Amino acid sequence: MHRFRQDGIEKNPTVLEQSGVLPYRTAGQAQKYAQILNFIPQKSIAFPYDIISDIERCTLHFMLSSSIEIFERGDEGTVCRYADNAYRYARSVDNNYSVNTNFNIPDEVETLTPEQIDVITNHKNGITEDTIDPNAFYPELPPNHPKSARILAFPPRSRCPVENGVIKTNWGPVSAGSLIAGIAAGLQPEIVKLSDVFPNESPERRENLSRFSLDNKWIATLAGDLAEVILIQGPTNEKLSVGVNGNWNSSFVPRWYFLNSNEKLQFTTAEIRGDLDGLILANEIESLYSKIPTLKLSQILHMYYSPRGLLNPSIRACNRKMLFKTLTGNSTLQAYSASLVLEEYLHKATIDDNVIERFAMQAVKELSQYIDSSMNKDLSCEDTEKEKFNNVQVAIDLTIILDTTWPFDLIQPTIANILDKIEINQYNSQFTIINGYDSNIIINTTNNILDFGYYNITNYRNVSSGFDFAKLLEKLISFEKKKLDDERHGLGNAKSSVVLIIPYTSSVSNTDKDYCIEQIRQMQEQIPDTMLLILTHGSIDRWSDFVSNPTTDLFSTTFIDNMQGTSTIVDLISRIKQVPQRLINTQCGADYSVVGASNSFIDYIEPDTMIIYRLHPNYFFSSDSDHISTIKIEGSGWGDLKICSSRYFISNFNSTEDTSVSCTSINSNSHTVTFSCNEAGLIHLCSSLYLSIIANSSVTNYQCTDTEVCRFPNMIKYTISYENLVCVSSAHINMLSITVLLISMIYIFL
Repeated sequence: MHRFRQDGIEKNPTVLEQSGVLPYRTAGQAQKYAQILNFIPQKSIAFPYDIISDIERCTLHFMLSSSIEIFERGDEGTVCRYADNAYRYARSVDNNYSVNTNFNIPDEVETLTPEQIDVITNHKNGITEDTIDPNAFYPELPPNHPKSARILAFPPRSRCPVENGVIKTNWGPVSAGSLIAGIAAGLQPEIVKLSDVFPNESPERRENLSRFSLDNKWIATLAGDLAEVILIQGPTNEKLSVGVNGNWNSSFVPRWYFLNSNEKLQFTTAEIRGDLDGLILANEIESLYSKIPTLKLSQILHMYYSPRGLLNPSIRACNRKMLFKTLTGNSTLQAYSASLVLEEYLHKATIDDNVIERFAMQAVKELSQYIDSSMNKDLSCEDTEKEKFNNVQVAIDLTIILDTTWPFDLIQPTIANILDKIEINQYNSQFTIINGYDSNIIINTTNNILDFGYYNITNYRNVSSGFDFAKLLEKLISFEKKKLDDERHGLGNAKSSVVLIIPYTSSVSNTDKDYCIEQIRQMQEQIPDTMLLILTHGSIDRWSDFVSNPTTDLFSTTFIDNMQGTSTIVDLISRIKQVPQRLINTQCGADYSVVGASNSFIDYIEPDTMIIYRLHPNYFFSSDSDHISTIKIEGSGWGDLKICSSRYFISNFNSTEDTSVSCTSINSNSHTVTFSCNEAGLIHLCSSLYLSIIANSSVTNYQCTDTEVCRFPNMIKYTISYENLVCVSSAHINMLSITVLLISMIYIFL
């Protein structure tokens, strides 16, 4: 906060950029934040300079620093299409200019010419009645006087100003600086008497101020921004106003946040959310660290901005409106105290303390009403919990094969949205992007979503353009087989394997069609856990022969505008989340030959979530009907787990009506599942084994503190081990059958 945040940076339109000169300066918000920073103690341990890259430093600064780009940019005709507010444009004394005088400039006035003054002060009969010419006391300014030119020196205000320092969440845009400031204040809470803040005031005023105190958690969040409203809007004699909404330039690649108004921007809606979240977390943070000293900031943010909450389902972003009601007891007092502290740096007039207190009451009332009535579009907790497969803890290995004839501006937001929803990180999912024309790697396998963020249109233009379905299938099979061989060094579990092919307008010729179908059939036999999905532009009919189930595995999207295709992507994400994680026999590899011993593995599950595994018959099929395989699940004592097994995929393992599902509960004990192919004579007649681990929602133990393996401290550990698994595939069985047939024929004819 002390190093990277700098509020109030604005462009000075009267200065041209040149060598050694940047046309940017700090304005009023900078002074406000500088004073607030005095109430947030700085850690004595310096943040190492080289621990993050230049790009990461700039990103932190841009994310944390609040400012508004108020002046017209020239792109308003395109980007302001969502704005629905009416805007005032003042008239210029010179008909050659059309300027907006609605600037945040000290002593701003709309100046009139002597002729206009004459019209105002004189009637048609030439008699002036009870009017005084305000310019009569002063000589007329010459045309070249700086004050005459001042109002024309600035461009008009933008119809949709850009608000910087805003981040996108599922629960509405949030001002990141306010959020982090609240957490920082909560880590080192202070309550300061106002008499100590003003040591040089008269004894009488200091005695009066001693009755008031300021909580640093409040001035860092709500009270600081309320003070801005009180001191700037209060003296105007207009109704105080809080909350200005906006829209992102893109739903899926959000980079610029455009406000829907250019007036009364002292307390935007994004700042309200950031302040609320910052204050909520500030009040929780001390208690959290007393329980979990190793807690990371990233863990706090991930849990709070999630359906499950910050170690408590009530402490989450979707519940901020209800949580605010528990904090309003001293909001007026804190807003008043913050206004007294910031008055010197934000004032537009000299205001009596009693009047400031009255303005504070009005501002707090406006804020409460705005939160209750105007923030209802934010995703509620009820709607949050309705999201499909929201309770499934995913770990996905996603391979995207991209038709490189896609226009970059269409395909980039689509892929960005997919990656965002499948939780790309070191604990969960990873992705690879392959060129659909020459099968070269576009982005190598990574669990860092920023690797896609760095990939821009210049990179895209440098790759070979086209789509060759037949060729890419050959490469894909080799790619997936290599993964199986690499997993021989694993521990028996693997991420869900999903291949997403994204053709544009391409199609497969009739001569290649049969070959491609055969390649896919072979892949399903040799690499049966890999799920093939297709997302295409326009009609899906030309791709229906290449997926197992066209109803569930084939998706079509169109891009009439930026909002089209959203429902398709939601359905696609739900389908990807349904693909179970893989249980495999690590002895097998791609050639299904036994090498070494199968290992047990340890896994971790979040409370109130479910992990679904699948074990394919390739790992337990036997022609011996007496062959029995075994899986043992052992709890760690960190929390209750429900273990369910079935021979069919079931989306709701909690259903008590399905007799094909067998469930039991464990904690520190273990549960064993036995299974076989019974009398199935062919491998494709034997059903897979599905295993689900379901975690209890109430976990009070925070033992998962090793951040190398634990994403969150309340995760529950368990161990899965195997016995009597095999290595076999239908492809090998078919080859064996052909060999036996040939030997038999040779023997007969000898």
